[in-house]
Amino acid sequence: MSIGERDYMKLTKNELKIWGELKDQEIVHGLGEFKVRKSLFREYPKAVRHHISLFPNHYMDIVDLKNEVELNELSNRYHEMLDSPGTPERTVLNWIRKNKAYFIIASILRNYNFGHHDAYIFPELKLGTTLQIDFLIIGKNSSGYEFLFVELEARYGKITMADGQLGDAFRKGIKQVRDWDDWLETYFTAFHETLLKYKNPEQQLPIEFMKPDRTRLHYAVVAGRREDFNEQTYRIKRRMMSEQKIELLHYDNLYDTAKSLIGERTY
Repeated sequence: MSIGERDYMKLTKNELKIWGELKDQEIVHGLGEFKVRKSLFREYPKAVRHHISLFPNHYMDIVDLKNEVELNELSNRYHEMLDSPGTPERTVLNWIRKNKAYFIIASILRNYNFGHHDAYIFPELKLGTTLQIDFLIIGKNSSGYEFLFVELEARYGKITMADGQLGDAFRKGIKQVRDWDDWLETYFTAFHETLLKYKNPEQQLPIEFMKPDRTRLHYAVVAGRREDFNEQTYRIKRRMMSEQKIELLHYDNLYDTAKSLIGERTY
């Protein structure tokens, strides 16, 4: 479930030492117990940035976005994978997991107004005993945290019909996210309890994790390629988003948003 190479709940002695030194350097003015600080967050060791976040092993590190050469190469390899033969719907999910290219999925946040204050990703998160989310993205803005549930379907196959209507892949994905929505409406407390297992033990989950608020729940279904969409498909896409808060995307959209994200300061 962790997206990193290690458990960020724990820090080494050296990481703690560097963190302590940087915290001392953050003090720019002091008067008794009152201290004025200038954040050096981006200079903290990577492990520390994860460690102090709400979900240390699922934090999308904003400093990584400055690794432009690495992320551009990863994005280009993703695009090459899209062009490879084969239709299994788990192809993209498995590739993302194997290459730890989670920023490509998280780049969907570029289409929303949350995630720029804080962003987390949970691959293959279970809802109860029968449902599993391909990716849960949690993002924060000035009004708190919001939740984006992402379903990945096939790259090729019955994506759309000749007239632009949705094909089997999108219809299957839409049914899946509606099942998630029904489950969350009934079992939001269980969702909260699931996330408790991954949170920072030194922090409490904010109220938006405890009380269901449908305005904070968003859904996305990804299937097919750019050429599968025509004007009718885009019309359906706009209607689904405005009426049901379900965003319909193709896999080239993820390439576009990932490329636009590289070098930015936040998600």
